[in-house]
Amino acid sequence: MSAKEIFRYLHWTNSTSCLFAVDFGFNIVMGDPITAPDGHKAVCLDPFVSPEFDDCLVYSFGINNQWSFDEAMAQYGCHVFAFDPSMGVGHHDRSPYIHFYKLGLAGNEDLQPSGSGWNVSTASSIYQMLTRRHGDKVIDVIKMDVEFAEWQVIPQMLRSGFLADKVKQLAVEIHFKQDDPLELFQSRIGVLQQLESSSSVSNKNQSGKFVRFSSRPNLWLKRPISILGDQEEFIGLELAWYNSRFYEAAD
Repeated sequence: MSAKEIFRYLHWTNSTSCLFAVDFGFNIVMGDPITAPDGHKAVCLDPFVSPEFDDCLVYSFGINNQWSFDEAMAQYGCHVFAFDPSMGVGHHDRSPYIHFYKLGLAGNEDLQPSGSGWNVSTASSIYQMLTRRHGDKVIDVIKMDVEFAEWQVIPQMLRSGFLADKVKQLAVEIHFKQDDPLELFQSRIGVLQQLESSSSVSNKNQSGKFVRFSSRPNLWLKRPISILGDQEEFIGLELAWYNSRFYEAAD
């Protein structure tokens, strides 16, 4: 895949795959040179993949004191489990519907300090730890803004089968660096293609079968890109998918 093809792929919205995509969460951020909304995430409210009103479960990784998405999902009636090890506060219930944990997301299995001294773990291990609170429920939405850790986390969730079995929708801010070599871009595009693949393979959990329904650039992350000859493009994009297995199960 060439550099131009990579960015065409990243900007592909596939928006017709969800008839009723709604943004949850919204803040206006004043900045130079732009002022724009921030914090909102696309959620598909189509039958079979929609969070059930007043009976839903959300995992939100990466808060950075920006609660608009979590509060909007709580207003919808979801119990939101929010995670961020960097905010300097411990485990607590922010509200009856928002439950905060000083814990980060990683692509390795064991709970352990990261290089920063933060406690990190995989999504499946965190889920097992919290089953006593929310039961053995499907997670309606995982929101993830984990500053490059997504490139280790998504493959681990695919390998373990956690995405296939436990997650209806996934909303991720993906990140690149403006001077990343073409080979690194291609490798990371491969992660997204695996997530979206519907191919039949020997291990069904290696086939993501997640359907993209939204792609939007982070307007503050437009930079000259080396592999594009310093043409400006976005090094941060918000992508959202739903798990097509839930449509298949309804047939």
